[in-house]
Amino acid sequence: MKTKGLFISMFILIAVALTLADYATARQTPFEESGGKLTPTYEETMAWFADLAADSPLIELTSFGTSPQGRKLPLVIADREGRFTAADHHDREDRVVLLVEACIHAGESCGKDAGMLLLRDLAENPDLASELLDKVTFLFVPIFNVDGHERFGPYNRINQNGPEEMGWRVTGQNLNLNRDFLKADTPEMRDWLGMFNEWLPDFFIDIHSTDGADYQYAITYSMETRGNMDPGLTTWTIAYEEKMNAAMVTDGFPMAPYVAFKKWHDPRSGLRTWVATPRFSQGYTALQNRPGLLIETHMLKDYPTRVNSTLKLVTNTLSWLNTDAGRLRSLVLEADQATASPGFRAAPFPLKFELAEDSTMVAFAGVSYETVTSEVTGGEWNHFTGEPETMELAFFGEHSPSVTAELPEAYVIPPEWTVAIERLAAHGVELRRLAAPAELEIRTWKFSDAKWQERPYEGHHPVTFTSEPVTETRLFPAGSVVVDMNQRTARVVAHLLEPKAPDSLVQWGYFDAIFERVEYVESYVIEEMIIEMLADNPSLAAELAERKAADPEFAADPWAIRHWFYAKTPYYDQRVGVYPVGSLDSRDVVGELRLK
Repeated sequence: MKTKGLFISMFILIAVALTLADYATARQTPFEESGGKLTPTYEETMAWFADLAADSPLIELTSFGTSPQGRKLPLVIADREGRFTAADHHDREDRVVLLVEACIHAGESCGKDAGMLLLRDLAENPDLASELLDKVTFLFVPIFNVDGHERFGPYNRINQNGPEEMGWRVTGQNLNLNRDFLKADTPEMRDWLGMFNEWLPDFFIDIHSTDGADYQYAITYSMETRGNMDPGLTTWTIAYEEKMNAAMVTDGFPMAPYVAFKKWHDPRSGLRTWVATPRFSQGYTALQNRPGLLIETHMLKDYPTRVNSTLKLVTNTLSWLNTDAGRLRSLVLEADQATASPGFRAAPFPLKFELAEDSTMVAFAGVSYETVTSEVTGGEWNHFTGEPETMELAFFGEHSPSVTAELPEAYVIPPEWTVAIERLAAHGVELRRLAAPAELEIRTWKFSDAKWQERPYEGHHPVTFTSEPVTETRLFPAGSVVVDMNQRTARVVAHLLEPKAPDSLVQWGYFDAIFERVEYVESYVIEEMIIEMLADNPSLAAELAERKAADPEFAADPWAIRHWFYAKTPYYDQRVGVYPVGSLDSRDVVGELRLK
């Protein structure tokens, strides 16, 4: 068996050597010059692309923003006719725009090096450019997390096999960009959203490296095909998935869906899928009616293998997009139109999904392992032997909506909730404002039992709560923002403003102030009022006795009892816990609003 493992290692080394030899006479990338051991720094990457763009009429190096530490966020554009602005592509019919990003986690650099190889080949091989850029304009972000990338060093990825040095996972502000697509806290993400909404690419690829177990696949992937994307685009994505799997087998890199075990670190528990929430890249682009491919190369494979498998998958995708550009473009436009139509709001909109217990058996190209109990820590861990083993595992892949929302015709946001309004604008949502005050009947929510997560997560303490629907008439001042749901970004709007959505602005804590009671009562005031309230309304005594019997902790707390009475007075703040965003369900009312 050891001989077999040695043979496989020698085969990989020979394949890598042949791959590098193919590029020996062309412009070298830093990855190639190092024999596949190194990935370039930010400055080296920018200088290399600047030279490439200077020598090729097909390539443009630009930027889409600036990081908090002052670095440009690079964008490389490849177009066969030199059309390097988004305005050049707004009227495209049978052409598509592909956006590929690398180094959102800056230690996972294989996408950057694969993109450099591909763009070099497109610049220097007219036949390849003619084939792969015929109906596709290629946008490439070689480094998204530029500040994290320059926290460069050899000890940034303990689980990863090369390169010799790499960047850091999170930004200079210690935030994870791949948890930020919807809440858009970081300046980098807000710049990315500006670029995305300017270009509105038709297909998206996000390149990572993954860990969690050992297995034979050099590359795995994830796509949204389980209910959170437009049905027509979902059907197209399933066909793409089948096509790419077949092409990668032909190229010697068989793939598997992203490897996640039903029980963490327990391969025998079976494989599970999930529906990505919009904090993640592919979950976000699904809401924007754009299919997204998450690439995850396997961190234990050598670095050239990870780079080359990524190069093959992106190249195959370009080839497929050129073949099916017109169809994809039509489906994207149809999805945008369908999302902006009244029919989109006719059925409950799924916000969250749950995994079904039904499963099927699949063959999984794993690596044999034994579970060992540590003599030092006392914990169990899996020791992978390195020997390939095909396993028959249960595959859990069915999902159904677990939380839905009845979408309104429009939302109304009072003007003082500026952060919420700014986030909507960052996502390309069309906003208008009331030209005059308006008294409107709305649906909204009353929250209670709010609990905040103790440990910070992405700079927040997310909140959970119970909620009950409320219908009321409320006066909205002039300048209040009206978000009409007759627009292509309606899915994004729903996930931001529906409180039960997993990445809603409420759950991330942007409306925390509404949970705070700011007026209080003194004991010497309320105690006298309690005597009067009981005298005026004797039924309160029975109601209080029932509450005390049901809650001994309440019964033993004088201040809790005082607040119970205080909440029944007209002095109590009736807005505590009430969601300030209102839902309008009448198209006629929306049409009659005076807007500017």
